[in-house]
Amino acid sequence: MKTAMASIVAAIAIGGMVPAGAGDLNSEVKVQIQSAGLHADMAPGMYVCAEGHLHIKGTVQNLAAVPVGPIKVAGKVFDADGKILGTATASTRRAVLNPNDTADVNLEFLTVTGPLIKQVKNQTLEVVAVAPKP
Repeated sequence: MKTAMASIVAAIAIGGMVPAGAGDLNSEVKVQIQSAGLHADMAPGMYVCAEGHLHIKGTVQNLAAVPVGPIKVAGKVFDADGKILGTATASTRRAVLNPNDTADVNLEFLTVTGPLIKQVKNQTLEVVAVAPKP
């Protein structure tokens, strides 16, 4: 399975989600783009939903030694010239991710539809916040 991987350091703090890089860094969370395989002419992990929006399906993995709560991921898609075509965020739905657990994330780019989808040539995903274990 082809994957694009970014290892992002994320912060864990008591009481709510904390942006990556803020305060003490206690863990690492890995985010990967999955190979959805729904559209042969699209990059791995990308697909178009019934409403015509571009999606990127990915997974996050808790590499910390402690359980964490939901993880928020932000994504950007770019054209061939590096211009941003759209942004999206999504959080894991699982209440707790134990050490080494993985969870799915599905970023929906509401403004990337129709002809813009064919212009997408690159994408980035990054962990922007990690909640403490509830």
